[in-house]
Amino acid sequence: MRIVHVTNSIDLDRGGVPCAVWGIASAQQDRGHLVSVMAMANSHCKQDWPDNRNADVSVHIFRQNAPRAAFWSFGLHAALMDPKIGGNADILHQHGIWSAWSYSVGRWSKRWKRPSLLAIRGGLSEATLKRNPWKKKIFELLCGNKRLRTASCLHALCEQEVINIQRYGVRAPIAVVPNGVRLEDYDNLPDAAQFARRFPKCKDRQIVLYLGRIHPLKGVSQLLDAWKRLENHRRNDWLLVVAGPNDFGFEDEMKQKVDALNLHDDVLFTGPLYARAKLEALAAASLFVLPSLSEGFPNSLLEALACRLPLVQTRQCNFNEVETEGAGWIGRPDADSMAECLDAALSLSDTERQATGQRGYELVRQKYTWNRVARELELVYRWMLGGGAAPSCVHVYKRAA
Repeated sequence: MRIVHVTNSIDLDRGGVPCAVWGIASAQQDRGHLVSVMAMANSHCKQDWPDNRNADVSVHIFRQNAPRAAFWSFGLHAALMDPKIGGNADILHQHGIWSAWSYSVGRWSKRWKRPSLLAIRGGLSEATLKRNPWKKKIFELLCGNKRLRTASCLHALCEQEVINIQRYGVRAPIAVVPNGVRLEDYDNLPDAAQFARRFPKCKDRQIVLYLGRIHPLKGVSQLLDAWKRLENHRRNDWLLVVAGPNDFGFEDEMKQKVDALNLHDDVLFTGPLYARAKLEALAAASLFVLPSLSEGFPNSLLEALACRLPLVQTRQCNFNEVETEGAGWIGRPDADSMAECLDAALSLSDTERQATGQRGYELVRQKYTWNRVARELELVYRWMLGGGAAPSCVHVYKRAA
């Protein structure tokens, strides 16, 4: 198949969506499809693209036109309308909904009479809808509502996202296909001591690692409050490492909060970590934490499990198997609950934590690889193109009698 993926950005600073797009596109190319990715211009050059990508994936980068927050590109629109580019695709996979280029995807589908799969990517969660609601209302009126209701099929990452979609009033078929990970990328991690050489504050302390965008919806503020609630003897042995890009200046606020809570000896902000530096952090960590208020299905959790790290996360991460499979702890996105989960995890022996992480690794190995995701999406694409019975992962809306 000739497959096109469209997204806001493949900039590594943009968190989980670019990672997912790279992962899906590379796995599909590995399986013999002709895959293209279209995205807005970003700050990263080709040398910063993931080392594990399939280099045969065709990448098209377009200049973003004003207004910047709307993510509109005349160049991307023209490419989708071009018979030799957009017109050559069998199917289009859209990642994200709150962008003006959604209109371009709708026009593509109408012009070439071909199906599109619309990945919600956490865009209809309650927390996301409450953030800048007036902007979303304007977007809805201009193009978002129509795009949601005219997509051939929607792509949800988990069952909670299906609920969010249907609560929003959308009645299109919904394919539930999660994110994945390439286990071989984590088979040979660097020596854990290398992270301490990069950040000397880590020397002789065990690490609880947060790795993601530093954004209000990620729960970093609640995590700092939870860290403060732990007994002093816990924090003497452990260091909370907060790694990720500074979104909207929120990291600056969190550093001020660390000073206000008198946690400067117990918390380290590293800035964004990519490639080898990221692997060093994962190798050095003994526990991974994601206290998010809203998620689709976080890639970072799968990466941590691929490194055999036990997890502390919120229910809003939509990965309840972590609890049922004994791979970690799940709490609410508030300081008291996160402190309780952290205390339980830190109370275990190293051997017990390692056994917890190993159970998580087995879960990912069996169910959450990019190759498995690519195979499942193939079934969805072929159904969208040729009809017949829907794959088992597709929810077809049935009106109540």
